[in-house]
Amino acid sequence: MKGTRALLSFLLLAAADLVVQAAEPQPQPQPLNALETLVAEALMRNPEIAYYEGAIGAAKGQAVQARILPYPQIEGFAGPWYSTPTGRGTAHGWMQEYAIYQPVFFPGKMSLAKAIAEKDVQVAEIGLQQFRLSLAMQVRTLAYRLGVGTANARIAREISERASGLVDFLRRRPSAGVQGYLDLRILEGSLVDLQRLARELEQNRRALQSQINALRARPTTTPVPDTIFPPAEAPSLTLTTLQEQAKDRNYALLMRQIEIDRAAKSVDAAKLAALPDFSVGPFWIGEKGTNFDQGPGIVFTSGLPFWNDNKGNILTAAAQRRQAEALHGSAIWSVQSAVAASFATYLTSRKQLSQQSHNVIARLRSAAELADRQYRLGAIPVQTFLEMQRQYLASAQALYTAALDLQTALLNLENLTAGATLAPR
Repeated sequence: MKGTRALLSFLLLAAADLVVQAAEPQPQPQPLNALETLVAEALMRNPEIAYYEGAIGAAKGQAVQARILPYPQIEGFAGPWYSTPTGRGTAHGWMQEYAIYQPVFFPGKMSLAKAIAEKDVQVAEIGLQQFRLSLAMQVRTLAYRLGVGTANARIAREISERASGLVDFLRRRPSAGVQGYLDLRILEGSLVDLQRLARELEQNRRALQSQINALRARPTTTPVPDTIFPPAEAPSLTLTTLQEQAKDRNYALLMRQIEIDRAAKSVDAAKLAALPDFSVGPFWIGEKGTNFDQGPGIVFTSGLPFWNDNKGNILTAAAQRRQAEALHGSAIWSVQSAVAASFATYLTSRKQLSQQSHNVIARLRSAAELADRQYRLGAIPVQTFLEMQRQYLASAQALYTAALDLQTALLNLENLTAGATLAPR
């Protein structure tokens, strides 16, 4: 394994060096932390971060609200008082009554409401962690794609300029008969296709730059480092370990599990909701007539659960719990499938890169330059020249794509295992 890592490292570093040398003027190498600077900036400036932070704040607000009792209630009665004793005239006076009482939830209702609110806070916090990890993965993937796209665009421009130089050479050279005429037309036709490819690669490079700037909330034309090449990191991984890590750590699965717990508490809350709340507090009553009668007491109020057993809400909560359990089971299979697919891509890409010699792109580039010189001398036909240029470009693209696929698969595995893939072992 050490030998494979060394080979991959040498191959990719050599490739990156050659890409930088492929065009003039040569760009300055980016600092090692250029990628992490992009990631940090996206994590700091991306506007969606505020959305997820707001969701956490909203959930915490509901958790606070679940701990608050309703307002105390106050009641007052006042009015005239009349009494008609037997055989005597009517006596009159006044009466008044005041009461203050505190509504109280049935025991257990408030604790369940707080527990449900806290589950919502946990889901919101995990949602933020998942978004941050996903955002970092997107930035890294796009930065690698930009580096590879820039490398391919430079090679395409190099070959296009070489073919254009030959076209100018043939146009200035004295007529060489039908063969020279046909060679010129073949080169002109090939140059059109090469220029089209170079244009498409340049458009793709600019699109990637815009996407990275969007993730870090920058104007689309803001410069982005374009020499961040996929690293040669290829750790030894096993599918069983990856799937176990994903099952234990994957953020989506953790949220589904919390939703199951929340749904279970919602069932208990629906059952308790059928039991009436009550109120309790002091009162004072006073009556003034022939005499002044007064006295305090305790008031107690409660509903009578005669016919509302909350059955419909209980059935709804139980069904939602079954839904949460079903979604969790489905998510497990989905995550395991995604892990297996990314792991397969990782293995095939690593195998492809390990089968190539470290200087294959350098040798192809030298051969492409040699084909140019030899054709000018008349030693090889135009078909050999063009085929050599195509092989140089196609091979570079294939190897760079394999390097990109390797790191993209590794980043996907890191996302699926919540960062466990590249964690120290």
